[in-house]
Amino acid sequence: MKNAKLIGTACIIITTVCYGLIPSLSFMSFNAGVETETLLFDKFLYAAILMWAFILIRKIDFRLNRQARGPMIAIMLSYIGIATFLYLAFDYISGSLATIISFTYPAIVIAIEMLRGRERKSAVKIIAVIVSLAGMCLIVWSPDMKIQIIGVVFAFICALCYTVYIIELSSDKLEGMHPLVTPAYVLAASAVFNFVRCLISGQPLFTENPVQFGYMLLLAVVCAFIAILCYCVGVRLIGPSNASIINTFEPACACVFGYFLIGDEITLSMIIGGGLIVIAVLLTSLPDKKGDEIK
Repeated sequence: MKNAKLIGTACIIITTVCYGLIPSLSFMSFNAGVETETLLFDKFLYAAILMWAFILIRKIDFRLNRQARGPMIAIMLSYIGIATFLYLAFDYISGSLATIISFTYPAIVIAIEMLRGRERKSAVKIIAVIVSLAGMCLIVWSPDMKIQIIGVVFAFICALCYTVYIIELSSDKLEGMHPLVTPAYVLAASAVFNFVRCLISGQPLFTENPVQFGYMLLLAVVCAFIAILCYCVGVRLIGPSNASIINTFEPACACVFGYFLIGDEITLSMIIGGGLIVIAVLLTSLPDKKGDEIK
């Protein structure tokens, strides 16, 4: 059990680091002339090809039994919703504010898990959520944030999609499936969805030069294939609430990569915020104790 928790925590941290690369790599791709729809289609297509090739070569059973179909559909739709509604929010409010709102999902996940009786009412867990959210706000908050209700709504829908995604990943109905099967379906569904988006928007399906293609491969292999695989494994091992708290370290990773890759500024509040999230992650890694349960 202890080793499973350590492995699960490591998987979520790897996912968080991989996801933290997305803003910088996306920004570099946009500067190279890649359109948003093209970026999303290529990223998910290449990652899906890689995942399904491995499954077919290793002859892994990818069939879904009847009870697994419902959760899998929910996982695929919610994952598509995360990216779609977050980008819609960016059209109306700042990326920082959208991030803050979308990352309220750890609190939602833990509240739902406690109400369902799947998560113990732990004071330590609640404190970890509060500390992580405070740290995340310090990282992304800026005084010039613009607030429009429609943008806030889109960002909150994104948070709800996150909630559905992570809770369904831990569904008992998916037990017994190979760890690669869930991300394989998720990547395939995302590729199909963004293929349709490219057709509707009239944007090209594929990149035009080796530099753009290189960015797409990085996004596909690191930010899609590795990230989603580790996330699915991690959630199964440590549960949705712990995984969601650890994942709040993503904005801190994004800031660090932004500093080194595209020259973003790192402020004192970002450093303090990152420190708070590290504390929250450490709190989630503590052994469970009966004494911290809320009656």
